[in-house]
Amino acid sequence: MSTPTTPTHRTAFISHAHADNALCDRYVAALTARGLDVWYDRTNAQMGHMLGNEIQSQLEQRSAFVLLLTQHALDSFWVNLETQTYLGLMAQDRTRLLLPVRIGPCEVPSMLNAFFWIDALAMPFDHAIDAITSALTVGASGGRPSAAVPSPTVTPSPTPDPLPALGPAPAPRDATPALHLTPTSLYNLGFRGYSVRGVECVLPPLCPVPGGIFTMGSDKTKDPQAQDREMPQYPVEVGSFAIGQHPVTVAEYACAVRAKVVREPPAFEYGGKKTDWQTQLKQPDHPAICVSWQDAVAYLRWLAGVTGQPWRLPSEAEWEKAARGADGRLYPWGNTFDKARCNTSESGIGTTTPVGRYPTGASPYSAQDMAGNVWEWVSSLYKSYPYNKADGREDQKSTDNRVLRGGSWADVSRLARAADRNEGRPDYFTDLRGFRPAWAAAGS
Repeated sequence: MSTPTTPTHRTAFISHAHADNALCDRYVAALTARGLDVWYDRTNAQMGHMLGNEIQSQLEQRSAFVLLLTQHALDSFWVNLETQTYLGLMAQDRTRLLLPVRIGPCEVPSMLNAFFWIDALAMPFDHAIDAITSALTVGASGGRPSAAVPSPTVTPSPTPDPLPALGPAPAPRDATPALHLTPTSLYNLGFRGYSVRGVECVLPPLCPVPGGIFTMGSDKTKDPQAQDREMPQYPVEVGSFAIGQHPVTVAEYACAVRAKVVREPPAFEYGGKKTDWQTQLKQPDHPAICVSWQDAVAYLRWLAGVTGQPWRLPSEAEWEKAARGADGRLYPWGNTFDKARCNTSESGIGTTTPVGRYPTGASPYSAQDMAGNVWEWVSSLYKSYPYNKADGREDQKSTDNRVLRGGSWADVSRLARAADRNEGRPDYFTDLRGFRPAWAAAGS
C-alpha cells in the first residue's frame, strides 16, 4: 500500500494595510497554525518612498503573494508598491502566485479581478482559511498550484524574433481590443488599447534597435557645446531591444491610475503655472508628466505583469543609441539644431505638445520626441563615464540619483542634444519630466 503524499505549501508574503493589523493578525495566526510559512510585516519597515531591504528580499524569496484586501489596503501606497513589485517578479518567473483575499468590504479592482481570488467575506472564517491553504498547496515536487486553482499569471506573448517590427506593439495573449482607450490621434500613430482578462491597458508603437556598437558621449572637438559630464566619448555595445516610439502618454498612464497601481501624478506649481492630474487628463495624447523615477518603474512593472511582455525603462546607453544611431550625430535628425523638428524653449510653445507632432525630428530608428518635449527617466544611476552596465549603475534597488535624457519644452537646445545627460532624485517629479518604455529582457 502506497503512503499518502504530505501536501507542501508555497512560502507566502502577506501584504496588508497596517490600519488593518488587528483583522489581519487573525488570518496570519490561523495560516501559521496550519503549518504554512508566511512572512508578515506588522511594523511597516519601509524607507522613504522605497521598499525596505527586508521587504524587498522577502518579496523575491517568496513564491506566493497573499494580498489581504480591504478599502484601507486599496488606498495604501505601500500595499500598491508591494503589489507592483511582485507583479514585476511574476513577469520574470511565471511559477509565482498572486492570491487576492477580500477580508473587508471593498470593490476588487479590475486588475486583481483578473486573477483567481478568494472572497473571505462570503464564507465562514475557517472555510476561508481552508481556501487560502488549498490555493497555496503544491504537489510534493514543489510545482505549480493544484489543478483546482486557476493559474493567476498572464501567459507571455511570444516575442517576435528577433524584435517586434516597427509599429504597434504585439497584442498580449488573451487580450481583446478596447478601442475606447485610444483617442483617434493616438490610434493613428499606432497606439492600441486592450483588455487583458478584464485589465485595461494601452500599448505604444515600438521602434526596433538592432544590437551592436555605437558612439556614446561627446567630443568637444566635434561638439563645442559638449559638457564634461558627457565625456569621454567612446564605443559602447548594446544588445538588441525595442523602444517606445513616443514618451508614455496620459492615455497610457491613466489606465494604471484607474487600476490604482500607481498614484495620480501629484500637482506641481512653478512660476505661477500649476499642473494637476485633471488638467493632464484633458490632453490624453500629451506625455504624462509629474512622474518620478519610482512612478515610472512601478508603471512598467505593472504593464509587464498584466501583458506578460518585457516592458521596462531603457538604460542610459540604450536611450542614447535609440536617439542618435551609430554615427555619433548630435541630434536625432543630424548635426544641426532645427527648432521646427522639436519642442524646446526655442519653439516658444511653453508647454508640452502632443506626441507625433514632430515626425521630421525622428531618430535613425524612427523614435520621436527624443529631443525636447519632456525629460525622460532611464534605468541607470547617474555615474561618471565611461558607461559600463556591470559597474553597479544598473542597480535597481539603489536610492541614488537617476539619469534623465532629452531635454524639455522649457530647456534650450544645448540640453536637447542626444548626448546631454541630467540627474534627479528617484522620488522627485516636475512638470518637465516623463518617461519612455523599452521592450527588452532584464539585463539584455
